[in-house]
Amino acid sequence: MSNSFNIKELETEENIDVRKILGKYIHYWYLFLFSFLLIGLGTLAYLWYVRPVFEVSSVILIKDEKKGLGAGNDVLKDLASSFGGNKIVENEIEVLKSRTLMEKVVEDLNLTTGYYRDLKYKRDEELFGNSPIWIQAERLTEDAFLDPLIIEVLDNQHLRIENKSNSIKGTFLFSQPIKTNFGQFRVFFNSRFYVKGQEPTKVAFYRKETIVDRYLGLLKISQSNPKSTVLSLSLEETSPQKGKLILKKLIDAYVATSLEDKNKEAATTLRFIEDRLKLITGELVNVEKDVENYKSEKGITDLSAEANLFLEKVKENDTKMNEVDIQLKVLDNLEYYVNNSSNTIAPATFINTDPVLIGLVTKLSELELQREKYAKTMHASNPLQETILTQIAHTKQALKENIQNQKRNIIATKRSLSSINTQIESAIKKIPHKEREFVGIKRQQVIKESLYLLLLQKREETAISYASTVSDSRLVDQPYVSTTPIKPKKSIVYTISLLLAFGLPIGLINLLFLLNNKVMSRMEIEELTKVPVLGEIGQKPKESLSPLIDMKGKSIISEQFRMLRTNLQFLGGGANQHKVILFTSSASGEGKSFISLNLASSLAILNKKVVILELDLRKPKVSEYLGINRDSGITNYLIGSKSREDIIKMTNIDPNLFVISSGPIPPNPVELLSMQKFKDLIVYLKETFDYVILDTPPIGLVTDSIVIGENADLAIYVVRQNYTFKGQLNIVNDLEKQGKIRSLNIIFNGVNFKSGGYYGYGYGYGYGYGYGYGDYANDASNN
Repeated sequence: MSNSFNIKELETEENIDVRKILGKYIHYWYLFLFSFLLIGLGTLAYLWYVRPVFEVSSVILIKDEKKGLGAGNDVLKDLASSFGGNKIVENEIEVLKSRTLMEKVVEDLNLTTGYYRDLKYKRDEELFGNSPIWIQAERLTEDAFLDPLIIEVLDNQHLRIENKSNSIKGTFLFSQPIKTNFGQFRVFFNSRFYVKGQEPTKVAFYRKETIVDRYLGLLKISQSNPKSTVLSLSLEETSPQKGKLILKKLIDAYVATSLEDKNKEAATTLRFIEDRLKLITGELVNVEKDVENYKSEKGITDLSAEANLFLEKVKENDTKMNEVDIQLKVLDNLEYYVNNSSNTIAPATFINTDPVLIGLVTKLSELELQREKYAKTMHASNPLQETILTQIAHTKQALKENIQNQKRNIIATKRSLSSINTQIESAIKKIPHKEREFVGIKRQQVIKESLYLLLLQKREETAISYASTVSDSRLVDQPYVSTTPIKPKKSIVYTISLLLAFGLPIGLINLLFLLNNKVMSRMEIEELTKVPVLGEIGQKPKESLSPLIDMKGKSIISEQFRMLRTNLQFLGGGANQHKVILFTSSASGEGKSFISLNLASSLAILNKKVVILELDLRKPKVSEYLGINRDSGITNYLIGSKSREDIIKMTNIDPNLFVISSGPIPPNPVELLSMQKFKDLIVYLKETFDYVILDTPPIGLVTDSIVIGENADLAIYVVRQNYTFKGQLNIVNDLEKQGKIRSLNIIFNGVNFKSGGYYGYGYGYGYGYGYGYGDYANDASNN
């Protein structure tokens, strides 16, 4: 067989060797155990310490009375919704999430002060609504927000206060002002929730801005359906009762604000009517007194038919004149409202019946309210703000033009009525003097009465409208709490913990191997070089002091040497080839002397004459392992002081095993080994012995091995696990590429098979054949 033989050809190839992958991690089983214990305890501590968070939800309906474009306009409605959406619902969502409403909720529920049961070895329990004390803060300093107070109830009159920094410590009376570096506050006793001997109460003060921001961040509002006006509100809170109250207060504040906005216009109208009624009432009283006095003085009891006719015409005409005056007054108020941009309350329009004017006023009022809401929730540069302002400007311009047109029409009507009055007055002058004077006085009375009755009617209508005002929203579902906490979700926590328990040690192991620049597995050797791996030798047992292995035993390592011996015989195709075997490595300490000595011992057992040459003339090890004196050896032979028969020594290991020690350490090893005399010695030994084993210096340090390699039939390069650097395998590639040494092979030494299959194929050699395979006799008979 050619010397390119590779042991991999004898093995079953698999795309993925799961055993190797698992073996890489099983070796570090203690890391997994530690990780499981640590993360398991941490998970239990986290679930025990973290307060469970519940979701509080509620549903409200926003009434959109203007929604829809009427029957038969479904296409227009769909088109409008596709471009603009439901703007009203979006506006109401912004109002619900405004700081103004949340600040009112925080103030009403006093959320700036938190009460907790102070448990030393457990997580604190919040006491919302069931605290044995409550605090009225009159003035707080910055220190109050940094350190909570620990308050212990001594009895129904006394309490003890302290904090962690011990800046406050003492006994005080309930309901009395307490002045500290926290500021001034009062503590009140709540006997309803006090239990004698219970733990102290921890009191924490918070800034209002912080609490408002926190709950605005936790508040979630969504539209249940894009085509509906139903809103779902949800809030996450550790205290279910607290969460329900916050959501309820928020909805109440929203409804109250909505009603307040709707009642502004009605209140303005009522004030206008009341002011006019006060004026007309006074004038009507005076006119009635004038009628009464004139009748008494002149003795008039009745008027003629002609006077009554004129009086009815005057009454009718003056009523119209009063209506015209009121309309002009209303238009003046509207004009002032349009010109005054800071006024957001629309004036009364109860007299005017023009649908265009009423529509423009209503639209302007709605736009002003939207602008006011946007100003509370959006930045001034927001595009929506600019759009609203543009619409307001256009609406005001249209209103101004409509008001001017109506004023011109009303003034023309007033002139016409004045002309009629002039004609009636000319006719009245023709009746008797007394009747004429009385008609004039009666005329004023009729005018005031008609105006008074009109204002009374409008006041009742406005009052009824004011009283019947309802909110634009309706509570569909009262705030309710989820039955199970939404945080922490135990299933997710356990899953993450399990992944971490596995992931951390796996990541750490991968990192260690990533940073490790030494050869750790046969697989790495095969990836970094094409030189075949002849075999693997496991770690020598620590309890074994001798470097020699009992080759007749059944130990794992002895079986590995037998396998290596068999592979050597396969390399040459027969027992008479590859007699001269050279052993070298990258650096000292990789076990080439150990392997060469034990391989020689294994070969000697098969009745093969084997000789070992200790050619590491700088740091000889073989003679030390065998306990042989190296006073005479190769060095003596090369300088001519000894014959070749004199330097060949027998060993006490086996009668077939001989050794030639190094001799005295020379100053010029390379020059000596380059001599023809050394080559002649190898030829002689090759003819005399079945195997000649050359234990040479590390090829990565000196060039001795290359010089010696010219005489070798086979070279074995020793790589030691977790000792040889990966970069040193480039030496093997260079030797193979340049052909400096013939028939180069690798032996992987010092493999820790106890770690599992990670370290390569040697697991099969060590454990697959090591036990129950057979004794030495069987092995010998097979070779």
